[in-house]
Amino acid sequence: MPLDSMRPVENYEVFTARDSKGSADKDFPLRHNGNVRASEPRDAAVYAHLMYDEWRWRGMFVVPTDSIIRVIRPE
Repeated sequence: MPLDSMRPVENYEVFTARDSKGSADKDFPLRHNGNVRASEPRDAAVYAHLMYDEWRWRGMFVVPTDSIIRVIRPE
């Protein structure tokens, strides 16, 4: 594959949520778990699953870092 046809690599943020399973607590909310670098969303999903599969997640999401919009800025 010629180098000029390769897609650029992007940062993707990984968000996860899990069930309480056996705990008296409520389900754990969605949280930022880390990030991965990939050239397309499908690859980012695979990398996220491989890197962050330490729990039985209720949900796992990858979002391109550039798509995140800050709503509240720290002072």
